[in-house]
Amino acid sequence: MKKLTEAALLCALALLILLLPACGSAAGGDADLSALYAQMEEKFELPAMSALSERQLERYYGIDTAACPQLVVMQCDDGLRVDEIWLIQAADEAAAEQLLALAQSRLDQLAAETENYLPDQYAVVRDSRALRVGSYVALLISPDAAEMEELFRGAF
Repeated sequence: MKKLTEAALLCALALLILLLPACGSAAGGDADLSALYAQMEEKFELPAMSALSERQLERYYGIDTAACPQLVVMQCDDGLRVDEIWLIQAADEAAAEQLLALAQSRLDQLAAETENYLPDQYAVVRDSRALRVGSYVALLISPDAAEMEELFRGAF
């Protein structure tokens, strides 16, 4: 009986050791946002996009870049397309909530700009995503936003 109990304890301990890494990643473990964007470039047909500078992010979007350990913010080079991708790690929960509000504000702004003038781009904006996983925030404005969301959520 004693050997059976010891074997059960060893099995339980081994199972616990195997499950510990999964617990950390579900809570929002570290993700390489540059690598995540590179995966998006590989998987989806993104238009030509350029990174926005810290100054542009602060001035035009109100993003406090000092509160973002990692950020990848790309915008379509074609002025008639709305494609835009934000992948941002916030320093803390409060900063993440603020970034999510800024992302939603950006979606609202683009919806207002495109609704009457660019109906095809309005449809893209309408189906886009502003989301948060732990301290990570994403704004996914793309015809592939739903699939990009899966990739983003899968990174944690």
